Amino acid sequence: MTQIKAVIFDMDGVLIDSEPLWQQAGIHYFNQLGLPVSAEDMRQMVGVPSKEVIRKLYQQYGAADLSVEQATEQYCRCAIDLILDKQPLMDGVKPLLARLRQHNLKIAVASASPRELLESITQKCGIRDYFSAIASATELAYNKPHPAVYLHAAQQLGVEPHFAVGIEDSVVGMTAVKAASMCCIVVPSAQEENDPRWALADHKLNSLHQIDDSFLARLIQHR
Repeated sequence: MTQIKAVIFDMDGVLIDSEPLWQQAGIHYFNQLGLPVSAEDMRQMVGVPSKEVIRKLYQQYGAADLSVEQATEQYCRCAIDLILDKQPLMDGVKPLLARLRQHNLKIAVASASPRELLESITQKCGIRDYFSAIASATELAYNKPHPAVYLHAAQQLGVEPHFAVGIEDSVVGMTAVKAASMCCIVVPSAQEENDPRWALADHKLNSLHQIDDSFLARLIQHR
């Protein structure tokens, strides 16, 4: 038996319903660059770090005049502006964060998104005070599916990885959580819920509402 002491959230698709906005921003931005990127192209990029999105699309459609670094910065700026305007907090986030605090669990964010977005959206949505740590993989040597960002978040919380739970919505993120030796909860989108790879997760849920007091009591005491 291992007692859980911390819960670490992915941001996009878990705390905020931002994946459609990243896709919308991507289609608009890349089409402006002259790349015929489609909605299907962007759907295939769910969970992929922004710089890797640029690399993949450059390989597929040919490179624009901008470097990968310049295009990544502009793409992120476009998406961040859209997300901050919409503030698409996922249903059930605030009650869950309050519930975790009542259970004396430490809370963090571990995301592939830039820190500017993580800080800004949590502030604007009124949930920043719940998080004792915010870890952005853009500041680390490796991004998801490497476990670095989850290990960094746990380190900031002062919790050993095996005492933490990671909550994800993508296979890339789930891989990072499991590689960090953490318990993993996945809340996949309806379009991806039947992916057989979710078998790697410890718990597969339909929504954050399922993480109620009863679920937390079992989670905290048992792995």
